[in-house]
Amino acid sequence: MPETSPSVLIVRLDAVGDALALTPLIAGLRARGCRIGIVLRDVNAGAFAHRTFDRVHIARFGLRSGSRPNRREIDREGEAIAAFAYTHALIATEDPGGYRLARAAAVPVRIGFENGWGKPFKTLWVRTLCTQTVRRTAGLDERAPHEAAVLFKLGRSLLGSEAHASRDLGVLRELVIDDETAPDSRITLQVTDKWERLGASIESVAEVAHRIGLRHALRAIASTAEGAYADRFTAATGVPVERFSNLAPWKAAIAAAPVLVAPDSGALHVAGMVGTPVVAAFAPTPAYALQSARWAPWAAPYRNLAMHGAWPIVAADAVDDLLSGRLPIYRG
Repeated sequence: MPETSPSVLIVRLDAVGDALALTPLIAGLRARGCRIGIVLRDVNAGAFAHRTFDRVHIARFGLRSGSRPNRREIDREGEAIAAFAYTHALIATEDPGGYRLARAAAVPVRIGFENGWGKPFKTLWVRTLCTQTVRRTAGLDERAPHEAAVLFKLGRSLLGSEAHASRDLGVLRELVIDDETAPDSRITLQVTDKWERLGASIESVAEVAHRIGLRHALRAIASTAEGAYADRFTAATGVPVERFSNLAPWKAAIAAAPVLVAPDSGALHVAGMVGTPVVAAFAPTPAYALQSARWAPWAAPYRNLAMHGAWPIVAADAVDDLLSGRLPIYRG
């Protein structure tokens, strides 16, 4: 790579799905010839393929903490990152520690988000730590942009005003999964307590599994960390759950599926970046339309639905619609 190519540090301290929303930006930076490092946490460090970055830095400091010990840790980690002489930092996180880290790493050009008059004090603080800022709304944007498109704006000064966030699955897929696996004919259901956290009862999720199972072979997958919920699911359905202790084979299972059924979660965004069609279930809140637009699968066929009323029936029917190639976008 030419020595004149920008060397970019991306900071993303959030969950797997949040990290994966960076994939089009990363694709653009790679096409630009940038050397790319990223700061992740243990929880999202496996979100991308191993070949995606020149270096991965794992943040060990605490989130949402301005304590002196935590700030000392941020400074220590920043000093270690400074040795890699990044020219640009793209701060794609809401956590204040991410901004402090980029400054502690002595990156000359630091680009992050500010909220204007929506959060004036935070905006002023961010401007003291960044050399450039990108405006985003303090709450949900009524224009309903996708999170991947918003994050892509952080790279505009490097990529140019004509660049666009790629939906090319041939490009995006290789940034997420390490190795291709044989296609699996089973409809894949994510088993996660995120269903309950979004308001869906275990009985309704069991009904989804039952209705899909009447028509297709079903594969249920879960993280080993969610074993208690997986046990409850199996007790309610009689369906065994495959459990994964790390992200690579879990992502491969999603990539191999003909259709994934999942709540708004990391699995949904893996599928969205590798091309697996998705039935994406969201909480039936007043903000449903904006949230589902912001976090819909990015580049894969999908059907969004709100989990109210007879939503398990809608979900099972949506599987058939996706398998048949009918209209890929549904807003329930």
